[in-house]
Amino acid sequence: MNYLQNVTKRLSDINDKIGNKTILIAIRRGLTYMIPLILLGSLALVFISLPIPAYQSFMQDVFGSQWKNIPSYIQDGTFNILSIIMVICISSSLVEEFKKDWSLNINPIIASSVSLASFIAISGITKKGFQIANFGVIGVFVAIVTAVSSSWIFMRLSSVSFLKIKAFPDGANSAFNYSLTSILPAAITVSFFAAVYHVLTLLFGITHIQNLISDSLTSLFSGIKSPLLSGILFIALVHIFWFFGMHGSNILEPVAKSIFIPALTVNQSLIESNHLPTEIFTKTFFDTFVLMGGCGTALCLIIAILIKGRKKNQQKLAKLSFLPVFFNINELIVFGIPIVLNPIFLIPFIFVPLLLTLTSYLALFYGFVPYTSNLVEWTTPIFLSGYYSTNSISGSVLQLFNLVLGTACYIPFVKLAQNISDFQIKNSINKVYDYFKQNEERGVVAPLLDRYDDIGSISRFLAVDLEHSIDSNKIKLFYQPQVNYDGEVIGVEALLRWNHETYGFIYPPFIIALSIEAQLNNKLDYWILDTACRDLKKMNELGLNNLSMAVNVSATQIEDSRFIDNLVEILNKNQIEPNKLKLEITEQSALRKGNKLLDILLSIKKMGVKLEMDDFGMGHSSLMYLKEYEFNTIKLDGSLVRDITTNSSCRNIISSIVELGKTLNYSVLAEFVENEEQRDILHALGCDQYQGYLYSKAIPYSEVVEYILRTKSKNSDFELL
Repeated sequence: MNYLQNVTKRLSDINDKIGNKTILIAIRRGLTYMIPLILLGSLALVFISLPIPAYQSFMQDVFGSQWKNIPSYIQDGTFNILSIIMVICISSSLVEEFKKDWSLNINPIIASSVSLASFIAISGITKKGFQIANFGVIGVFVAIVTAVSSSWIFMRLSSVSFLKIKAFPDGANSAFNYSLTSILPAAITVSFFAAVYHVLTLLFGITHIQNLISDSLTSLFSGIKSPLLSGILFIALVHIFWFFGMHGSNILEPVAKSIFIPALTVNQSLIESNHLPTEIFTKTFFDTFVLMGGCGTALCLIIAILIKGRKKNQQKLAKLSFLPVFFNINELIVFGIPIVLNPIFLIPFIFVPLLLTLTSYLALFYGFVPYTSNLVEWTTPIFLSGYYSTNSISGSVLQLFNLVLGTACYIPFVKLAQNISDFQIKNSINKVYDYFKQNEERGVVAPLLDRYDDIGSISRFLAVDLEHSIDSNKIKLFYQPQVNYDGEVIGVEALLRWNHETYGFIYPPFIIALSIEAQLNNKLDYWILDTACRDLKKMNELGLNNLSMAVNVSATQIEDSRFIDNLVEILNKNQIEPNKLKLEITEQSALRKGNKLLDILLSIKKMGVKLEMDDFGMGHSSLMYLKEYEFNTIKLDGSLVRDITTNSSCRNIISSIVELGKTLNYSVLAEFVENEEQRDILHALGCDQYQGYLYSKAIPYSEVVEYILRTKSKNSDFELL
């Protein structure tokens, strides 16, 4: 393993350890739930505050002087109660996540209500001077802490048996029982936060807990004499909070209001009195030159992904996020990648804004760019904000310089993140396959979709994609030629292939199992049969009339009440003679089914369709089934063929199967024939039909037709044996 692979693996392990912590997963998911309302509020703000005079005049002329009312009301229902929304979303997510680990039977709605009540109890809304703004962006830090702690306390108390009030009155439903058992845990939880608020007000002499946080942060910055150090610390803390999933800009809003917003007012006053401005670090300075695209200079990240990203999902996310990020609304990209709690992006997410803070500071300090003197809303797009904030085109030029510099810094980390993603994807899908194959070898049908781990998560993701891929023809059939000893193609086997855009080619038996559990098997089975027969029809139209088409079917599929009707419909629609179609069923499937399957198979055989037993000789053989099912062809299990050159027992078994076939009137076909030595031994044992890499792997329709035509031209006769 080279150095890059070592680094990739180590970072992947770190990312897994951090990202797989249940509480962090829950918080991240809860914040993600907020994205629709955050975007709505942000777009409403853009709608109101776009700093283009022509736009503002147009809106007022068309809609009147009160045109801002409706978007303002939208802000009231989003940004102005952001803390309340955050409590509900995070609490609900925490309960959903933890109740699986703790085996708790808790209703998330009740838990969210308890967390909201706890948040109200600790907010002091009845105190004099309370402002509704405390429920907005200013209160998000208290909201996160309260949501996490109150949910945890409520869940712990709900697991204590003697705190559960149990009653089963006549007609009581589950909702009533949920409520009844939650009374004492809810009462204790809310009372605890009310008591905490009371103690804090007594100890610190405050009326609102938000004031304590605001005063602490403000006093920290007030004690710093160096403006440069103050600016760097502000940007660093904003992004450190963001990295841990907390809205850093909102948490540090009190600092911005007490230090950096007044700094802009100072500059404006000095300019009005014909003096030079003195304050470099203002709120507008950060919004304009550092937070381009939002925290982490997200616009640079999006451009880096669009330039160097090779993952379709990231490209789509970047394109989808571009418009909001252009207006400095970055929640989609931050939580979509995600950047939150992602160690790969920790360095650029913090380093790039710090670097741009320094470059912008130097540009203003040495007079290349005027100081910021105009208030510009944080949603103002790049270049416009640079011009309006400084009254100079040099402000826009500085933004362009910072944009190029920030993008260049992000590109190596975008590449690294993609390498780590490739590594994790490979590991995660292999984990699914290992689990599936272990059960497959034991003949056990293990659940996939009901699991609450990575295996279940990936399986559910693939199940959704499978249905879409069936409907949009993204799954394909490949064909592997079946040839005789003379090299003549006598038929092809249709093999399912699904090249998933994230996980690559999916293991075919896993696709079938997934389709059955997701109840997509009827749709998939019909598609496979129809596509195979349609392609056989096209081969017939090319003059390839002596070919058979082998299609794998499961016992579950055959026993479906619609199977025979669908089969007849497909054969008639594609004008296929029944004896040109072979239905392959595995030996294991045949053995574990009873008379129902036997009756259906005999009905199919009467139609003229041929039957083929796949994987014969896997160790569960019952020779009686060969007579009862009256198979036309027996396909030797690959393990027998692979060991035929070194294991005399394999040769003896194959010889016996071939001899029995002469009596029971079935032909024998050997799979996994990979070299001439295997073929020659099989020929000596009486087996003259082969399938394997010696001839061809499974290939797309166009390639298999070319292969058949090429082999046909080498032989004067082309007859199906």
